[in-house]
Amino acid sequence: MKEVIIVGGGISGLACGLHLAESGYKVTILEKEAIIGGLARSFFIQGKWLPLAHHFIRLSDKTTQAYIKKFGLLNQLRWIESAQVFWYENKPYLLSQPQHIFSFKPLDFRSKLRLLYLGLYVWFKEDWNELNTTDCKEWLNKIAGKKNTEMLFQDLMDIKFNMPLSSVSAAWLGERMHQSTRNRDRYGYIDMSWQKLFNRMAEEIIKRKGEIFTDFEVSKIINSNVEGKDSSAKSISLSADIIVSTVPPPILNNILNLPDEVKSQLSKIQYRSLISFVCGSSQNISQYYWSAVLKPHLIFGGFFNHTVLSPSSSINDKSVYYFFTYLESNDPLFNYEDDKIKDIYLKDIRSLFANFSLDWYKIFRIKFSDPIFVYNYRNLPIEFTDNIYLAGAYRQYPKPGSMDVALYSGLETAQYIINKYGKS
Repeated sequence: MKEVIIVGGGISGLACGLHLAESGYKVTILEKEAIIGGLARSFFIQGKWLPLAHHFIRLSDKTTQAYIKKFGLLNQLRWIESAQVFWYENKPYLLSQPQHIFSFKPLDFRSKLRLLYLGLYVWFKEDWNELNTTDCKEWLNKIAGKKNTEMLFQDLMDIKFNMPLSSVSAAWLGERMHQSTRNRDRYGYIDMSWQKLFNRMAEEIIKRKGEIFTDFEVSKIINSNVEGKDSSAKSISLSADIIVSTVPPPILNNILNLPDEVKSQLSKIQYRSLISFVCGSSQNISQYYWSAVLKPHLIFGGFFNHTVLSPSSSINDKSVYYFFTYLESNDPLFNYEDDKIKDIYLKDIRSLFANFSLDWYKIFRIKFSDPIFVYNYRNLPIEFTDNIYLAGAYRQYPKPGSMDVALYSGLETAQYIINKYGKS
C-alpha cells in the first residue's frame, strides 16, 4: 500500500485524498487551520455555519454536483435565480441579461449594441486557448469598443484584481465571461453550509483508514519527509512515498527544499488577497444576491446578500451580507485592526445606504485568495518532481477559480497518480 501525504485540507486536498483512499492508498491530510475546507471553509456563529467568503456553484459545475449527490446532499442543494446588479453613480442597474443592456443609461446606444455583440461572441466561443497570447485590453477594444472597455471592464478588473486589463490575456477573461453567460443568474448552495459536504468527504477518507490532522502547520518538505508542528506546537516528521501539495505556490515555495531553478517556477505565480467583511443587519439593502459597485469607487468592490442565496442562514431573522475587497497583502488596509476596518467599511456602506444598521460583524483576511493569471500564463505540471505532485485551481488556467475547478483539480491529480502507480 503506497502512502500519500497531502499538504492542505481544502477542496482540492479532500478530493484528491478521497479518490486515492478509494483506490487503496494510505492517505494523510495535513491542514493548517482548525477547520477543513480551505478558502471555502466556514465559521460558526449563533448556531449557524457561514462561509468565510462568498461561495456558490453554477449549473455547469457538474463535478461538485456529482459529489453532492454522492454524499446524499442533493435534497439540500438549493438553487436560486437572481439578476446581478451594477451600481453606477449611486444608482443600481440590472446588467446580467441581454435585455438589461438597453436600460443601462451610462452607455450610448452604439456601445450597448457592441456590448450585446460581445455577449453573443463569448456565449458561442468554446476554445479560448488561441487567445492566450492576446492582450485582453486590445481584444476588448476591438470586440466591445473603448467605451465599454474603460467604463465597465477596467472597473470590474479593478474590483477583482486591482490591475490593468493589459496585464492579462483575452483567454483568461473570455473563459470567465463564457462561463458567466452560460450560467447566467443561477446560483446553488447547500442549505446552511458547504461544510456538510467537506465533513462527509473527510469522514469517508477516515473510514478508509486515512488520517486528517488539523491545526498542523507544515514547515518543510525534504525529499519524502514532511516536517511541521501539530496543535500543541510539537514538532513532527512524517514520510510517504508520494507528496501532494494543494497549497498556493508561494507557500509551497517557502517550505520546499529544492534547487532555486526549480523553485523559480513557483515564484512566478502571484495572488490577490481578500478582505471579507461579513455582517448582519436588520436592513434589506438588496433583493438580489450579487451587486458590483462600479462608481463611485468605494473601499469594497461589491457585496452579496447571502440571505437571498440561503434564507436558512439568517441570524435572528436578519440579513447576512458579504462585502468584499481584493487588494495586495501589503496594502495597509489588509493589516488594519478589525475596528478600524469596520469603521472604514461602514462609512462607505452608508454612502449607498444611509440607514444601514450593523448587528454583528466578522472580518476575514485571506492572503492567497485568487491566483493572478498574468499575460501568457502557463499551468505548472501535475508531477512537479519525482515524488511531489500539485493540485489546485491555479493549475486549471484559463478556467476561473471556483470550488468546482478546485475539486476537479484534486481529482485530476489523484487520477494521474493512480494511472502512474496503479491501485494499491
